Amino acid sequence: MWKSLLPGLLSMVFMLSAVTSAAADGNAMSGYAETEDGIRIHYRVSGPPDASAIIIGYPWTEGWGQIMAELGAPTDDSGVNERLVETLASKYRVLHVDYPRGTGNSTGPLPGDLKPDTVARDYVAVADAAGVDRFVAFGYSWSAGFGIHVASRTKRCAGLIIGGWPVLDAPHEEIVVGSRANTEALPTGRAKDVMTTNVNYYTDIIDSQWDADAAVDFMSDRAGLLYLFVGSEDVGVPTLGLELPVAKPIIEHKAALENKGWEVVIIDGYDHMNLTLDAWLPDAMAFLEGKSW
Repeated sequence: MWKSLLPGLLSMVFMLSAVTSAAADGNAMSGYAETEDGIRIHYRVSGPPDASAIIIGYPWTEGWGQIMAELGAPTDDSGVNERLVETLASKYRVLHVDYPRGTGNSTGPLPGDLKPDTVARDYVAVADAAGVDRFVAFGYSWSAGFGIHVASRTKRCAGLIIGGWPVLDAPHEEIVVGSRANTEALPTGRAKDVMTTNVNYYTDIIDSQWDADAAVDFMSDRAGLLYLFVGSEDVGVPTLGLELPVAKPIIEHKAALENKGWEVVIIDGYDHMNLTLDAWLPDAMAFLEGKSW
C-alpha cells in the first residue's frame, strides 16, 4: 500500500527538497548540538561570521531527500537546496540544520518525538552550539509550523520567514488524520520513524489546546521581521490525501496579521507543491534587506 504514496512523494522531492550531489555549503564549518535528552543535531554554518543569523532545515536538506529516497524516490540534482543556502549565505550567517530529528546526520527520533516544545529547545540548542544569540527561522510547510512554535516560545527567535502553513486557524486536525493514514501505510524504517514524529507533532498541538492568538500577541514585539507567504491555490498535498485549507485561512487573516506586524504575501496561481524559489525568495530577501537582529 505504501507504494501508492510515491507519486506525491516524488513531487515533494522535486519541488521542495531537491537532493544535491554535494553539500550546499561544502566549505562551511559543521558541528553538532547536544540536546538535554541526548540527541545530536548536525548543522553547517556558512556566510559572513559577523552577520545576522538564519536557521533553516526541512525541506531544504539532503537528509530530507534521503528520507524520500528510502521510499523509492530518485535523487535530483536541480540544486534547489544549494541555491537557497548560497543566496542566504551571501548576506547572512546560515545555520543549515539536519532537521527534523532522525534526518541526515542528526540522531533520533526518540519515542514520543516530536513535540513543539522539543522543537523550540532544539533550535535554541543549535543556536547555542553555533555561538548565535538571536536568529530568524526559515521554513515551509512543516518547518513553517516549527518556526511559529519556536517564535511563540522563545525571544531568541528574532523573526520568521515562513510559507505554506497558516499562523491562525491552521488545519491541525485534518493533517493528523491524513498524515497518520500515510504513516501507518509505510514499511518499518527510518522514514516511518520520522513521519511518525509528524503525526505526534500536530497531535500535541491539538491535545495541548495551543492558543494561536496568544502566540501572535507574544510575537508582536518582533513586528517587521515576520513574513508569511503562500500560493493562492494552496490546498495542501491532495495526492497524499492531505487536501487542507492552507491558503484560505492565511488570506482570511491577512489583515489581522498585518495589524500585528506581519507581512503577508499571497502569490497568485501557485499551490503547495509548485511554489518555486523564484516565486518567493527574491521578495523575502528584499524584505530582510537592511535589517539586523
